[in-house]
Amino acid sequence: MSAGNRSRSKFGSLIGVLYAGHTSCKFLIYATRNAEVLTCHELPLEPISPQAGWVEFEPLEIWRAARTCLETAVQNLIILDINPLDIVAIGVCNQRETTVIWDRTNGQPLCNAIGWCDTRTSAVVGGILQRVRGKKNFLKSVCGLPFSNCFSAVKLRWMMENVESVQEAIDEDKALFGTLDCWLIWLLTGGAEAGIHVTDVTNASRTMLMSLETCDWDERLCRFFRIPMKILPEIRSCSEVYGYINEGPLAGIPIASCLGDQQAALLGQMCLKAGQVNCTIDEGTFILFNTAQEIIDSDHGLLSTVAYQLGAHGEVFYALEGAIAHAGSSINWLKRTLALEPPTVDTMQTSGVGLLPDGTATQMMSSICSTGSPGPYNDGKTVVGRKSRFDVIFVPAFSGYYTPYWRYKARGMMFGITLQTTSQQILLAAYEAICYQVREVLEALAKDCPTWPKLSKLIVGGDLSDQPFLVQLLCDLNGLAIERPQTSTPACLGAMLAAGLATEILSLDQFRHNCVPPIDIFNTAYNSSQRDMKFRRWKMAVDRCLNFDSVSENDPVKLVLDGRDPDYYVRSAIPGSLFIVSSFALIVVSSMLQQNGFV
Repeated sequence: MSAGNRSRSKFGSLIGVLYAGHTSCKFLIYATRNAEVLTCHELPLEPISPQAGWVEFEPLEIWRAARTCLETAVQNLIILDINPLDIVAIGVCNQRETTVIWDRTNGQPLCNAIGWCDTRTSAVVGGILQRVRGKKNFLKSVCGLPFSNCFSAVKLRWMMENVESVQEAIDEDKALFGTLDCWLIWLLTGGAEAGIHVTDVTNASRTMLMSLETCDWDERLCRFFRIPMKILPEIRSCSEVYGYINEGPLAGIPIASCLGDQQAALLGQMCLKAGQVNCTIDEGTFILFNTAQEIIDSDHGLLSTVAYQLGAHGEVFYALEGAIAHAGSSINWLKRTLALEPPTVDTMQTSGVGLLPDGTATQMMSSICSTGSPGPYNDGKTVVGRKSRFDVIFVPAFSGYYTPYWRYKARGMMFGITLQTTSQQILLAAYEAICYQVREVLEALAKDCPTWPKLSKLIVGGDLSDQPFLVQLLCDLNGLAIERPQTSTPACLGAMLAAGLATEILSLDQFRHNCVPPIDIFNTAYNSSQRDMKFRRWKMAVDRCLNFDSVSENDPVKLVLDGRDPDYYVRSAIPGSLFIVSSFALIVVSSMLQQNGFV
C-alpha cells in the first residue's frame, strides 16, 4: 500500500518502529494522527559474557527476536480489528556501537556481536595510544570521538586480529560490517539474496570511521585503523526510504527511517533548536546538546556527533554528547548480584523521607538523606545523626569512566561503608551517582559553550525516568528544572517521526501539535551550598577510581603508606646518608693532608 492511499482504519495511517536495544527488542505500532501506541511486542535479549568484561550477543538471536516482535505485533493488530495494510512504513532504532560482521554470501555472522560496553578491546586501545604517544583525542578533530573501548572501529579491529574467519572473509571479499541497524535492515530487505547494506549518519558517526564534516567514510581514518572500506555500508540520512521489507506480513512496506537511540530520543522530544538538551536514562545515561550546524570540538570530554539529518538533501544537525556508561545497569547489578531491593514507600517513610500524596519522594528527600551536617532525626526506631547514615558514595565505573575523563582502565568503587550501612543507603548512593555524573556532563557543557545561553531546564526520558524519585533527585542535585514527557520511549517516537516525514505522512508542525506528549515538571528547593558540598565529595571519590589503573598487580604495595611502599622512606634517606658519610670522609682526609704538610 502506498503512502498516498487512504487508510481504512479509524486510526488513520500507521507506522511501525523496530527497536533493538541492549537488553530487549521490540516492535511498536503507532497511529500517526496522535502518536498513540496501538500495540507493542517486546522480547528480552540475553547478553553473553564468556569472560570478565566481555559483553556479546548472538546476531541471529537478535534477528529472530526482531522478526518475532514484528510478526506478533501485526497479529495483535488483527486481534484489535485493525487492518495491517494501514501500516505505511516502518522505522529502525537501535542501541549504537554494537558491532556485527557477517558473510554476505550466506548471511551467517562470522562471530558474535560485540556489545557497546564490552571491555575486551582494552589491549587494542592501549596499543593505539602507544602509537599516538597517549593522545586520546588524536582523531577527535575528524571523527569527534576519543579512543575508547565503546566505539565500533576498535571492536572491528579486535575481530580482525582475534577471529580467524573474519580476516579470511575480508580477504575473500565476503565480509560486511555494520551496527545493529545495518544488520537488521540488510536482513529485512532480503539478506544474502537482495539485502541492502546501509546505515544512517547517526550510527556511522559512532564508529570513528566517518568524517563529521563530510558525513562520508574517511579514507584516512580507515587507513589508521587498517579497516578496508569495501566492508562498510552506504551512509544515508535518518529519514528516507532505504528499501522495502522482503517477506512476511509486512512485505512491500518501506523502511523509511533509521537512527541511533540517543539521537532518536532528541528528535522524539522535539529538541530541534540549537541549545536544547535532552537526557536519556536507561542502562546508561546520555545527554545530547543540539548545536545545529555547528561542530563544536569539546575541550572538556564531550563527544561531537551527528544529531540527525532529515532527508537526503536536508541539513545535517550536530550535537555535543555526554556518555555515562552505567545507570540502570548499576542499579540492576546491585539488585541481581548483591540482592538489594529498591527503595519503597515504607522504607523511605521509615528513613524519614518526605512523601507526596501519590507516594513519591519530595524534593526535600536529598536534603534529609545526605546533607552531611550533624543533627539527629527519628528513623522510627532510634535517633541517629544524618552524617552517620548517609555517607556512602558509589562510583559505577564498571567498564571504565566515559565523559568527561575517558579513562578506559578506571574501575568502580564504593566508599564510606560501615557496619551500620544499609542496603537502602547503597541503592540511594547508586541513584545519586547517576545525578552526579549528569552534573559532570552539564559542567563540561557550560565550559565548552560559554557564550551560549545558560541552561535552565533539562528534558529527560528513558526507562529509569519513569521513577519520580530519581527524576526529583536529579533535579535536586543539579539545581535545574526538569521536564519529563509522559512517554518512556522517546527514541521510538523519534524514529516514527522520521519515517512519517520520509513518507510525507507527517510534518513537523503536525507532529508538534498532535503528537508531543504532555509533560511533568520537577522543580527544586535544594540549597546550592549543600549540593556543592556533596558534589565535591563525589569528585574526590572519582579521583580514586580514575587512578585505579596505577595500581599494578606486580607492585601491590603501592596502596600502603599513602601510595608509597614500606621501603620508600628508607630509600628516600639514602642520599642524605651518603652526603653525611662522604662529608665526614672529606674532613678526615683534609685533616690528614694538613698533618702531612700537603696543605
